[in-house]
Amino acid sequence: MQKRIFDYTAHDFEMASRQQLVESILNSEGRTVMVENVVAITPPIDMVSGAEIAAAFGADMITLNCLDVMKPAIKVLSENPDEVMTVSQVKAATGRLIGCNLEPVPDDVKHVDLGRTVTKETVEKAIELGLDYVMLTGNPGNAVTQETILDAIALVRNVSKDIIIIAGKMHAGGVGNDYNLNIVSQFAEAGADVMMFPAPYTTPGVSADMAKSMMDAVHNSGMLGMLAIGTSQEGASQTYIEQVAMACKAAGADIVHIGDGGYSGIAPPENIMQLGLTLRGRRHQYKRMANRR
Repeated sequence: MQKRIFDYTAHDFEMASRQQLVESILNSEGRTVMVENVVAITPPIDMVSGAEIAAAFGADMITLNCLDVMKPAIKVLSENPDEVMTVSQVKAATGRLIGCNLEPVPDDVKHVDLGRTVTKETVEKAIELGLDYVMLTGNPGNAVTQETILDAIALVRNVSKDIIIIAGKMHAGGVGNDYNLNIVSQFAEAGADVMMFPAPYTTPGVSADMAKSMMDAVHNSGMLGMLAIGTSQEGASQTYIEQVAMACKAAGADIVHIGDGGYSGIAPPENIMQLGLTLRGRRHQYKRMANRR
């Protein structure tokens, strides 16, 4: 049987190629869960990182938001306020695919640290740190558009043929929701592996039918599709998470993302678990939570 992403161990991830990992997500048939974590915020539980909490509750992929790749530091809650973890320590502790957000901000946006933006140097540094993927997107207020993301895809792919590229927007990000499907094929041609759109019921007007159209366009272009809960509703009720997860599965999403707007830079762990339970059922969810590292 072809390997699925939630069957992987840490050793498997280290040995797998970009193509094998992308195929394993496809083979998972919509059961892949991505959890986002703001690493610049101290997590809510002592002695563990937010990434470890995400892994414990069923994440397959963990995205480090607000990671400055030039000064990489992942906060933990301990008696020493200066204690941090490295990317390699987080990878070893979680046994999951680890990536980070890089933001293709316009030149006139000056408030974003260089290590969080997309340049040849930051991409090279992300690869040096051992990150498995980069997510090219924009946090609110940073003026990132589909067009700046498109340019960033080409830049990243010119630097590396091996790193997984996830690209797109999950919310308005300060410049509109960017639901233009005419640009989808250009993302694929530039070298993206996965294209992201908002999950149903997260941003105004994104219905289950619209999400299905988004995923159809992405798949027709040869990419995998991701639908994202990135509007702080990751901190809503478990009932809401269940409804969104079902709509994402019906729309054809290969990856379902849950954002970091909960407790101290991570979604409520119960909501991460509910997302996994809905997408996978208890059998696969508990296997993922118990997966050896």
